[in-house]
Formats: sequence, structure tokens, C-alpha cells
Amino acid sequence: MYSDKKSVLELVALLKAHDITQIVLSPGSRNSPLIHSFANDADFNCYSIVDERSAGFFALGVIQATGKPAAVCCTSGTATLNLAPAVAEAHYQELPLLAISADRPQEWICQMDGQTIPQAGVFGQLVNRSVQLPLVKNSDDLWYCNRLINEAILNLDNGKKGPVHINIPLDEPLFNFDVESLPQARVIRRPSVSHDIHDINKYKERFSVFSKIMIIVGQLPPENKVSDVLDILSSVHNVVVLSDHLSNISGRENRRYEMVIRTADEKELSLLSPELLITIGGHTVSKRIKNFIRKAAVKEHWHVSPSGDVTDTYQNVTDIIRSDNETFLKHISDSNIDLNHASVKSEYKKLWEKRCECFSEPRVEYSDLYATGLLLNSMPENVSLHLANSHSVYHAQLFDIPSGTKCFSNRGTNGIEGSVSTAVGYSAASKDLTILLTGDLSFFYDINGIWNRHISPNLRVMINNNGGGGIFDTLPGLNNSEALPGYITAVHNTSAKSRAEQQCLVYLSANNAEELQVMISRMLDPASKAPVLLEVFTSIENNSLEIKSYYQQQENNKL
Repeated sequence: MYSDKKSVLELVALLKAHDITQIVLSPGSRNSPLIHSFANDADFNCYSIVDERSAGFFALGVIQATGKPAAVCCTSGTATLNLAPAVAEAHYQELPLLAISADRPQEWICQMDGQTIPQAGVFGQLVNRSVQLPLVKNSDDLWYCNRLINEAILNLDNGKKGPVHINIPLDEPLFNFDVESLPQARVIRRPSVSHDIHDINKYKERFSVFSKIMIIVGQLPPENKVSDVLDILSSVHNVVVLSDHLSNISGRENRRYEMVIRTADEKELSLLSPELLITIGGHTVSKRIKNFIRKAAVKEHWHVSPSGDVTDTYQNVTDIIRSDNETFLKHISDSNIDLNHASVKSEYKKLWEKRCECFSEPRVEYSDLYATGLLLNSMPENVSLHLANSHSVYHAQLFDIPSGTKCFSNRGTNGIEGSVSTAVGYSAASKDLTILLTGDLSFFYDINGIWNRHISPNLRVMINNNGGGGIFDTLPGLNNSEALPGYITAVHNTSAKSRAEQQCLVYLSANNAEELQVMISRMLDPASKAPVLLEVFTSIENNSLEIKSYYQQQENNKL
């Protein structure tokens, strides 16, 4: 049986018709018609997450695991606002998150009645589309409601994937659940159409005449289909391809480009600068590559944008290529090889390879950096690795990862919230061994991510607990602030032990290198029948010293 609310019936029917069947539900009374209708339909896979902020990120994990849109549904009032961090992350990662918020009738908004804040359009420019459904009283209302829902769902992918928001006012009585079947709702479909690439031959000609060509690959989902064509561009056309782990591409020969830029003088930076820059994908972890390219004498910068949106991260974009990455890269890989530039292209590529070969993985004493390297070097192949913000994602870039690793991080907004919830949601919807590497503040901030009944036995969490926000201690200038320990690094003595055991996670801890060797093996044991959390205790002071030691080693290697 379903709710008797016609807008709810229309929404449930259309979600099913569009194959959006993964639904994350947060409790409430105003959204109870939605909860009841979803939970009592066997075609929907429902997850119960109490904390709305966590629920939104949980849904992102489900999207990452399934490759399909997922919905998160909340009640009225501030519950809707708590979805904002996940909506923002979905916007920048281009993930199809459908945010559904129940609401009070519009005549009661801002009238000092309970939970009556203005919810319509609350996410602003962070969503591809925001719609406010009508209270359905007649056939015109029903037609309008149907159209709005279809439009919203289609805008989960309007050339650029991203979140949409459906706000659904519901009047009382709320608890009539006496409708036996869903209506035959009209379904509006929009087939996927590849964008034309204007003057492709002109781009191929321009590509051929440049001597120093670089492609920077930003964050991409696994199985992104660009690795093979990038290999061709690198091997045949001598293009320098720079990527980090979040790009999820196989080529790693220039993975240590951060250290190349860090240790180069002005003359070397000039030699390393590209004439033609091509960028694909989303965010890039390295700040140094951004600053380097912003100052470089780039003649042309082509950014491949499936939506056609203008993104000028490096402040020198000249062409927005409206195409999917694979199609455009295949076109230019067919370009003729200009023999007049072939030798210079080859030398440019060799220069980057030679410089990258100077640098190695960190060899340091017990610290966050040591623990990160030991984890990444100990992982089996074909796991799903989730990296929290700050040191977790930065340190991981300094190490190689096993073949077939799927790498994720909430870099769309690079916020502290949601890393735990996203990994938990991913593991709940995936059969992969799912490993989350996180710092202490990120973990404790999102500790509600483990407060649900969907914790999968394939989840593994490693917390580098250094007693505060260790990254702030490494930032020149900020590390001299008198407010650093009390208010910026937020020094603490908290442990995850009691909360992990309360949620039935196997709890492990390590306080030195010898213990860590043993505990990582136990944590990664595939025979474990329960999720495992390993808490690694370090100190901010030692972490800072070991990071400085590593960078000094690399400076010496260059010399």
C-alpha cells in the first residue's frame, strides 16, 4: 500500500520508471508518506540513516559504487539544510544525487510554525535543477507535477551530471496509506546525444604544430575509458601526461610531478612549462601544479568540458571543448606527426621522465606519513580506496598504489564532512574491499557515518590520530600562531575505541612501527567477518619532522 498523496504517488512511479531505486531515508513525520511508499515497494533498495548530513554523503557512496543516480529523502525544516554539504560535493564531483525534501504547505512558510523555513531553491547554483511540486488538487496540478518531476530527473545528467532538488509540500492528514498501486505516470526521456566538436580538423592541425604538449588529468571515476588513448598520446605523440591517484588512470610514469615542481628553479620551470595544455576531469590535488601552470607561458589551454561550462582553474584557458574526454582525445590522437617538432616533443617528454625518476617514495620513521605508506604498500590489488581530506589525500599521492585500485575522495568541495559516510555508503552497495584512510578530525567530525545498521563487513578504516589537525602545523606562518594548538589544530585526546566497539567494528590500535606492521596485516585480512577499524596514534610534532625530513631527502636526490 502507498500514501494517498498524488504528488508522492507520481514521484514514486517516476523514480521507478527512470530506474532510480537506491533510496537513502532519514526519519521524520512530514516525509512519512514518502518513506512509507518507498519502503513498502520491493523495487526500491532503502537505507535508513538518521543524520541527514551523513545520509547525503552515504548516498554519494552508493552512487560511486553503483554508477547510477541515488536519492536521499528528508523531512522538512533544517533537515533539508543538512543535505547541503553532500549536495555541494555532488555538484563539484558531478554525481547524480537526487535530494528530496518534504515541506509544509507554502502558506505556512515563515509564519512561526514548526519547521517552516523557505526550502524551495535552498541549494541555489549547486544543483542542476530545483523544482517545487504543487499540492495536487486537479488534473492541471497533476500534469504540472508530472512535468516537474520528469524535468528534475532528466537534469541529473543534462550534459553535466550533478545533483537536483525536488521539494514536495505535503498537507495533513499525512498518514493515509490506502492506495494499492502506483499510477501510470507519463515518462519523459531524453536519449544521450554526443556533442559535436566544431572544427575538429582545425584542432588536429593545431595539436600537431606544438612542440611541448601536456595533459593534466583531474579527478575521474574508475573505468573512465581514457587510459588507453592517453597511452597512445604519450607513446606516439610524446605528450607529457600528469595525473594523481584520483584520476583513476593506469599510467604512472610522471606521478611524482609535485616533487619536480617543488625542487625546480626558475630556469628549470621554464623548460618544464608546456606550450599547449589540455585538461580533462575534475579537481587536481596538487596546489603546486596549479600555481606552476598559472605562471607558465602557456600559449593555448584547451579544457574538455562535456557540459560546455567555462572552467578556468589555471587562469589561462583559451578553448572550451564541448565533448566527452574519450571522444576528443581519440580525435587528436589521430593527428599527423609533424617531423619538424618530433624531436623537441621527444626531448620535452624525456625531460619530465628524467626529473620524475629522481624522486622516490618516502622512507621515514613512525609517523602519519609512515603509516600511510605502509597501508598503501600492503593493500591487495583491486580494492576501493577512499581518502579523506588534508594529509590523507596529500600523503597518499607520494606512494604508488596496487594495480586495479579504485580511488575516491570528496575533492569536489574538499570539506571535512562526509568522508566516513561516503565510504560506508560505498561499502554497503559494493562487494569490493573498501578501505578508508582518514585523519582524526575528519573521522570524529563525521563519526555519525558509522551510526547506522548498514556497515558492511568489507569495510576497513585506518585513522591517523595525531591528536589534532596536523596539516595546520606544516603551513608556514600559521604554525607560528599562538592560537594554533587550542583553536586551529584543535588539540584533543579522543579515541575512536569505544564508538567503534559500540557499532560492532573490530577495533585495533598501534603506537609504534612494530605494532603497526602486525595490525595492518590483521586489518586487511580478507577472512575477517566484520568491519575493522585501526587507530594509529602518532604526534603532530613527529609528523612535521618526518615530512620535513622527506622533503630534504628529495632536495638531496635532485642534487
